[in-house]
Amino acid sequence: MLYILFLLTLNLTVSFTMTSRTLYLIRHAESMENSMIHDFKTLVGVKGFEQAPGTPRPSILPLAGLLNVPALIDCALSPRGVRQTEALKSFCMSYDNGVGFLPSVFSPDSPSLVVHSPLRRARQTCAMATQLVTPNENDVGYDWTSTGLTTEDKTVEVIEQELLLEKTPLEWLPGLGGRLDGRIQSFKTWVTTRPERNIIVVGHSQWFKRMLGMDKKFDNCDIWKVDFNDDSMEFGEPQRVYQGNVE
Repeated sequence: MLYILFLLTLNLTVSFTMTSRTLYLIRHAESMENSMIHDFKTLVGVKGFEQAPGTPRPSILPLAGLLNVPALIDCALSPRGVRQTEALKSFCMSYDNGVGFLPSVFSPDSPSLVVHSPLRRARQTCAMATQLVTPNENDVGYDWTSTGLTTEDKTVEVIEQELLLEKTPLEWLPGLGGRLDGRIQSFKTWVTTRPERNIIVVGHSQWFKRMLGMDKKFDNCDIWKVDFNDDSMEFGEPQRVYQGNVE
Protein backbone atom coordinates (compact mmCIF):
# COMPACT_ATOMS: atom_id res chain seq x y z
CA MET A 1 0.00 0.00 0.00
CA LEU A 2 2.80 2.41 0.90
CA TYR A 3 4.50 1.59 -2.40
CA ILE A 4 1.32 2.42 -4.32
CA LEU A 5 0.95 5.69 -2.44
CA PHE A 6 4.57 6.51 -3.26
CA LEU A 7 3.95 5.92 -6.97
CA LEU A 8 0.82 8.07 -6.92
CA THR A 9 2.72 10.84 -5.18
CA LEU A 10 5.53 10.55 -7.69
CA ASN A 11 3.07 10.71 -10.56
CA LEU A 12 1.46 13.84 -9.14
CA THR A 13 4.85 15.43 -8.66
CA VAL A 14 5.81 14.75 -12.26
CA SER A 15 2.50 16.07 -13.57
CA PHE A 16 2.92 19.30 -11.62
CA THR A 17 6.50 19.82 -12.78
CA MET A 18 5.80 19.27 -16.47
CA THR A 19 5.87 22.62 -18.24
CA SER A 20 3.61 23.55 -21.12
CA ARG A 21 3.04 26.76 -23.02
CA THR A 22 0.87 28.03 -25.86
CA LEU A 23 2.13 29.18 -29.25
CA TYR A 24 0.08 31.30 -31.65
CA LEU A 25 1.48 30.53 -35.10
CA ILE A 26 0.85 33.16 -37.79
CA ARG A 27 1.76 32.58 -41.42
CA HIS A 28 2.83 35.72 -43.28
CA ALA A 29 0.39 37.48 -45.62
CA GLU A 30 0.47 36.89 -49.38
CA SER A 31 3.88 37.71 -50.82
CA MET A 32 4.71 38.74 -54.39
CA GLU A 33 5.86 35.15 -54.96
CA ASN A 34 2.53 33.78 -53.68
CA SER A 35 0.70 36.24 -55.91
CA MET A 36 2.64 35.25 -59.03
CA ILE A 37 2.15 31.53 -58.35
CA HIS A 38 -1.58 32.15 -57.87
CA ASP A 39 -1.78 34.05 -61.18
CA PHE A 40 0.20 31.36 -62.98
CA LYS A 41 -2.16 28.64 -61.75
CA THR A 42 -5.12 30.77 -62.85
CA LEU A 43 -3.54 31.33 -66.26
CA VAL A 44 -3.00 27.63 -66.94
CA GLY A 45 -6.35 26.61 -65.46
CA VAL A 46 -5.32 24.66 -62.37
CA LYS A 47 -8.38 23.34 -60.55
CA GLY A 48 -9.29 25.55 -57.62
CA PHE A 49 -7.65 28.61 -59.18
CA GLU A 50 -10.24 29.35 -61.86
CA GLN A 51 -10.57 32.95 -63.00
CA ALA A 52 -13.37 34.74 -61.18
CA PRO A 53 -16.15 36.14 -63.41
CA GLY A 54 -15.57 39.75 -64.40
CA THR A 55 -11.89 39.79 -63.41
CA PRO A 56 -9.10 40.46 -65.94
CA ARG A 57 -7.02 37.56 -67.14
CA PRO A 58 -3.55 37.58 -65.52
CA SER A 59 -0.75 38.84 -67.75
CA ILE A 60 2.04 36.39 -68.49
CA LEU A 61 4.79 39.04 -68.51
CA PRO A 62 5.00 39.67 -64.72
CA LEU A 63 5.15 35.91 -64.19
CA ALA A 64 8.68 35.93 -65.57
CA GLY A 65 9.60 37.04 -62.05
CA LEU A 66 9.13 33.43 -60.95
CA LEU A 67 12.44 32.67 -62.64
CA ASN A 68 14.28 35.08 -60.33
CA VAL A 69 14.65 32.66 -57.42
CA PRO A 70 17.05 34.80 -55.30
CA ALA A 71 14.58 37.70 -55.36
CA LEU A 72 11.67 35.43 -54.46
CA ILE A 73 13.40 34.06 -51.37
CA ASP A 74 13.04 37.42 -49.61
CA CYS A 75 10.25 39.21 -51.45
CA ALA A 76 7.79 41.75 -50.05
CA LEU A 77 4.05 41.48 -49.57
CA SER A 78 1.69 41.83 -52.52
CA PRO A 79 -1.11 44.44 -52.50
CA ARG A 80 -3.52 41.64 -51.55
CA GLY A 81 -1.12 40.67 -48.76
CA VAL A 82 -1.26 44.19 -47.35
CA ARG A 83 -5.07 43.96 -47.31
CA GLN A 84 -4.79 40.64 -45.51
CA THR A 85 -2.64 42.17 -42.78
CA GLU A 86 -5.22 44.92 -42.29
CA ALA A 87 -7.91 42.29 -41.72
CA LEU A 88 -5.57 40.36 -39.43
CA LYS A 89 -4.82 43.49 -37.43
CA SER A 90 -8.55 44.16 -36.99
CA PHE A 91 -8.97 40.63 -35.66
CA CYS A 92 -5.96 40.87 -33.35
CA MET A 93 -7.11 44.23 -31.99
CA SER A 94 -10.58 42.89 -31.19
CA TYR A 95 -11.37 42.27 -27.55
CA ASP A 96 -13.86 39.51 -28.26
CA ASN A 97 -11.84 37.37 -30.68
CA GLY A 98 -11.38 34.59 -28.15
CA VAL A 99 -7.63 34.39 -28.78
CA GLY A 100 -6.52 36.85 -26.15
CA PHE A 101 -3.58 38.82 -27.38
CA LEU A 102 -3.95 42.29 -28.93
CA PRO A 103 -4.78 44.69 -27.38
CA SER A 104 -5.44 42.34 -24.48
CA VAL A 105 -1.78 41.43 -24.99
CA PHE A 106 -1.27 43.33 -21.75
CA SER A 107 -3.40 40.94 -19.73
CA PRO A 108 -1.55 38.38 -17.57
CA ASP A 109 -2.48 35.33 -19.65
CA SER A 110 -1.84 36.80 -23.09
CA PRO A 111 1.43 36.48 -25.08
CA SER A 112 4.35 38.52 -23.80
CA LEU A 113 6.76 37.47 -26.55
CA VAL A 114 6.53 38.01 -30.31
CA VAL A 115 9.01 36.06 -32.46
CA HIS A 116 9.30 36.54 -36.22
CA SER A 117 11.32 35.26 -39.17
CA PRO A 118 13.95 37.60 -40.61
CA LEU A 119 12.43 37.39 -44.10
CA ARG A 120 10.75 40.56 -45.35
CA ARG A 121 7.25 39.12 -45.83
CA ALA A 122 7.18 37.86 -42.24
CA ARG A 123 8.60 41.12 -40.88
CA GLN A 124 5.98 43.13 -42.75
CA THR A 125 3.16 40.89 -41.53
CA CYS A 126 4.39 41.09 -37.95
CA ALA A 127 4.78 44.87 -38.08
CA MET A 128 1.43 45.56 -39.69
CA ALA A 129 -0.61 43.09 -37.66
CA THR A 130 0.94 43.40 -34.19
CA GLN A 131 2.61 46.84 -34.45
CA LEU A 132 5.82 45.14 -33.31
CA VAL A 133 8.93 44.19 -35.28
CA THR A 134 12.64 44.32 -34.59
CA PRO A 135 14.43 47.42 -35.96
CA ASN A 136 15.98 47.07 -39.41
CA GLU A 137 17.56 49.91 -41.38
CA ASN A 138 16.20 48.44 -44.62
CA ASP A 139 12.58 48.70 -43.52
CA VAL A 140 10.61 51.55 -45.03
CA GLY A 141 7.41 53.04 -43.64
CA TYR A 142 7.40 51.38 -40.23
CA ASP A 143 6.92 54.01 -37.54
CA TRP A 144 6.45 51.37 -34.86
CA THR A 145 9.69 49.35 -35.09
CA SER A 146 10.59 48.45 -31.55
CA THR A 147 12.23 45.89 -29.32
CA GLY A 148 8.98 45.61 -27.42
CA LEU A 149 6.20 47.37 -25.56
CA THR A 150 6.05 48.15 -21.88
CA THR A 151 3.15 49.24 -19.71
CA GLU A 152 2.79 49.52 -15.98
CA ASP A 153 1.71 45.86 -15.82
CA LYS A 154 3.52 44.05 -18.59
CA THR A 155 6.39 43.99 -21.06
CA VAL A 156 5.99 42.45 -24.51
CA GLU A 157 9.31 41.57 -26.12
CA VAL A 158 9.87 41.08 -29.87
CA ILE A 159 12.70 38.95 -31.25
CA GLU A 160 13.88 38.15 -34.79
CA GLN A 161 14.77 34.44 -34.91
CA GLU A 162 16.99 33.10 -37.73
CA LEU A 163 15.80 29.55 -37.07
CA LEU A 164 12.38 30.54 -38.48
CA LEU A 165 13.70 31.02 -42.02
CA GLU A 166 11.47 29.30 -44.55
CA LYS A 167 12.51 25.99 -46.10
CA THR A 168 15.40 26.86 -48.41
CA PRO A 169 15.91 25.68 -52.01
CA LEU A 170 18.77 23.50 -50.74
CA GLU A 171 16.49 21.85 -48.16
CA TRP A 172 14.13 20.73 -50.92
CA LEU A 173 16.84 18.50 -52.38
CA PRO A 174 16.67 14.74 -51.60
CA GLY A 175 18.59 13.87 -48.47
CA LEU A 176 18.87 17.45 -47.20
CA GLY A 177 15.48 17.80 -45.52
CA GLY A 178 17.16 17.02 -42.21
CA ARG A 179 18.63 20.52 -42.20
CA LEU A 180 15.13 21.94 -41.77
CA ASP A 181 14.35 19.37 -39.08
CA GLY A 182 17.51 20.45 -37.28
CA ARG A 183 16.44 24.09 -37.30
CA ILE A 184 12.99 23.17 -36.05
CA GLN A 185 14.48 21.10 -33.22
CA SER A 186 16.79 23.98 -32.30
CA PHE A 187 13.82 26.34 -32.23
CA LYS A 188 11.86 24.02 -29.94
CA THR A 189 14.88 23.83 -27.63
CA TRP A 190 15.15 27.63 -27.67
CA VAL A 191 11.48 27.97 -26.75
CA THR A 192 12.04 25.85 -23.64
CA THR A 193 14.63 28.39 -22.44
CA ARG A 194 12.13 31.25 -22.56
CA PRO A 195 10.16 32.30 -19.46
CA GLU A 196 7.05 33.33 -21.44
CA ARG A 197 4.09 30.96 -21.31
CA ASN A 198 2.27 32.42 -24.35
CA ILE A 199 4.19 33.26 -27.52
CA ILE A 200 3.27 34.66 -30.94
CA VAL A 201 5.36 33.21 -33.80
CA VAL A 202 5.21 34.82 -37.26
CA GLY A 203 6.71 32.57 -39.92
CA HIS A 204 6.20 30.44 -43.01
CA SER A 205 3.94 27.69 -44.34
CA GLN A 206 6.44 24.93 -45.13
CA TRP A 207 8.22 25.51 -41.80
CA PHE A 208 5.01 25.28 -39.76
CA LYS A 209 3.74 22.32 -41.78
CA ARG A 210 6.93 20.38 -41.09
CA MET A 211 7.08 21.33 -37.42
CA LEU A 212 3.50 20.23 -36.73
CA GLY A 213 3.55 17.20 -39.04
CA MET A 214 0.49 18.48 -40.90
CA ASP A 215 -0.60 17.34 -44.35
CA LYS A 216 -1.55 20.83 -45.49
CA LYS A 217 -0.10 24.32 -45.35
CA PHE A 218 -1.46 27.30 -43.46
CA ASP A 219 -3.30 29.86 -45.58
CA ASN A 220 -1.78 33.32 -45.71
CA CYS A 221 -2.39 35.15 -42.39
CA ASP A 222 -3.84 32.06 -40.71
CA ILE A 223 -3.48 31.89 -36.92
CA TRP A 224 -3.16 28.43 -35.37
CA LYS A 225 -3.04 27.89 -31.62
CA VAL A 226 -1.07 24.93 -30.31
CA ASP A 227 0.16 23.78 -26.91
CA PHE A 228 3.82 22.80 -26.52
CA ASN A 229 5.19 20.59 -23.74
CA ASP A 230 8.73 21.48 -22.70
CA ASP A 231 9.47 18.06 -21.22
CA SER A 232 8.33 15.88 -24.11
CA MET A 233 9.18 18.54 -26.75
CA GLU A 234 5.88 17.63 -28.43
CA PHE A 235 2.90 19.64 -29.62
CA GLY A 236 -0.76 19.15 -28.88
CA GLU A 237 -3.50 19.23 -31.51
CA PRO A 238 -3.32 22.49 -33.53
CA GLN A 239 -6.47 24.59 -33.64
CA ARG A 240 -7.10 27.29 -36.25
CA VAL A 241 -8.43 30.39 -34.53
CA TYR A 242 -8.37 32.75 -37.51
CA GLN A 243 -8.68 31.96 -41.21
CA GLY A 244 -6.70 34.34 -43.36
CA ASN A 245 -6.34 34.50 -47.14
CA VAL A 246 -8.97 37.26 -47.48
CA GLU A 247 -9.20 39.11 -50.76
